Amino acid sequence: METKKFADLSLDMHKKHTIIDNILLSCLFFIFLSVSMTRHETVPVISSDPEGYYVYLPAMFVYDGVHHIPEPGFCGSMRNEKGEYYTKFTYGIALFYSPFFLVAHLYAHIFHVTPYGYSKPYQNALVLCGVFWAFVGLYLFKTLLLRYFSRLTMWITLLCIMLGTNFFNYATLEMGMSHVYSFALFAAVILVTDQYYKAPSLRKAMLIGLLMGWIVLVRPTNIALVIFLFLYKVVNAGDLKERWKFIKAHIAHLLAALPFFIVLMIPQMIYWKEMTGQWIKYSYNDERFIYWSHPKIASVLFDVENGLFLYSPVLLFLFWALFRKRKDQRTNFWGVSIVFVIITYLFASWDIWWFGGAFGHRCYVEYFTALGFPLAVTMEGITKLKKNLFKIPLFLFIALFCYYSVGMATIYLTYGIWDGPHWRWNWDGWIGLVKKIF
Repeated sequence: METKKFADLSLDMHKKHTIIDNILLSCLFFIFLSVSMTRHETVPVISSDPEGYYVYLPAMFVYDGVHHIPEPGFCGSMRNEKGEYYTKFTYGIALFYSPFFLVAHLYAHIFHVTPYGYSKPYQNALVLCGVFWAFVGLYLFKTLLLRYFSRLTMWITLLCIMLGTNFFNYATLEMGMSHVYSFALFAAVILVTDQYYKAPSLRKAMLIGLLMGWIVLVRPTNIALVIFLFLYKVVNAGDLKERWKFIKAHIAHLLAALPFFIVLMIPQMIYWKEMTGQWIKYSYNDERFIYWSHPKIASVLFDVENGLFLYSPVLLFLFWALFRKRKDQRTNFWGVSIVFVIITYLFASWDIWWFGGAFGHRCYVEYFTALGFPLAVTMEGITKLKKNLFKIPLFLFIALFCYYSVGMATIYLTYGIWDGPHWRWNWDGWIGLVKKIF
C-alpha cells in the first residue's frame, strides 16, 4: 500500500514538473515572438533565400501555377529555356510555411488586403511560423533530454542553445531560413530513433524514413545525420556489434521505411521535370565544393566571418564531455565526433564556406540537437561540482557567453548583413563590436 502511495506521489510530482516546464517554455515562446515582431518592424522575413523557399506557395495559390511566377527578387531565381522563372531551392521549407500561409491568405481575402503573398499578413504569418517551429524543436529536444538528465541540466542546456548560440538569431530574425525547421526535424527523428531502439516497430521505422526524407529534401548534406542515428549511444566495439545485429534483425523495417524516405522527393522531381525537363536537377549551377583538397576548416570554426565558435562560444563546453566522458552513453562520443568532422569538412569545402549573409555559421544550427548531448553532460558535471570556487566562475562564463551571443545578434541587425571576401569587418572591427556589447 505504501509503495502504491509513493508511486502515485512520484507520478503527481512528474505531472506537476511537466506542467511547470511547459508553462516556462510557453513564456519563452511569447518572449521570443515579441522580440521577433520587434526585430521585423523594418526587416521583411520573406526575402533572399526564404523567398526562394516560399515562392512555391504564391505560385500555387496566387499566380495560377509554377509557370506564371513574375520576376522574383530572391537570389535563388533561375530561368528555363522558355524564359520562365523557377527557384533553385526545394519545397521542403514551404511545407512548414503552408498552414501559416493559408491562414494569412484567408485573412487577406476576408479583410480585403491585396492577397499577392507578400503583404503584412503574410510577413507576420511567417514570423509566427518560424518561432512556432523553433519551439516545437525545443520542446521535442527537452523531452529527449529529460529521459537522461535532470530538469536542472535540461534547462541549462536548453538555455545555452537558445541564448548562447546563433539559434537565437535564427529564431528571432532570420526564421525564414531553413535552420530552425531542420532543428525541429532533427529533434523529432532523434526522439523517434531513441524510442525505436528501445521498442522497435514498423510504424516508428516508417516515421523515421519520412522524417529523414524531409530532412534530406531541405538540405541534402544533412544525410550525415544517419551516421549519428546509427551510432546513437554506441560507446565501444561491443555496442557497435550489437547495433549491427539489431539492424540486421529489423531489416524488414528499413525496407518498409525506404518508400517513406522517397515519397517527399517525388513532388520535387515533378517540379524539376516541369520546369527544366530533368527529373533530377542540380540547381545551384556554379556553386560547388571547390575546396576538397584544402578545406577552410579553421575559418569555418574560428574566423571572424561567421566562425562557429566565435559567435556561439558556449559550444566550447561540449568538448569537456567529449574528452572526459567518452564512455558515458549519453555523450554519444562516436556519433557526435564523426558527424561533426564530416559536416565541418563538407562546409569547409563549399565555395562559399561562410555560407553567405549569416550570423555565425548557420549550417550547424540543426546539429545543435546532436551537439546538445555532450553539452548536457558537461552542464551536468558543472552542477555536480562540490566547490563553489569552480562552479560559480564556470556558470558566470556561461552567462557571459550567452550575453555576448545575444549582443552580437543585436549588432548584426543594427549593422546589417556581413558577407563575402571583401567584408568590411576584420579582427579589429570585431574587437570594437565586442567593446560595444560590454
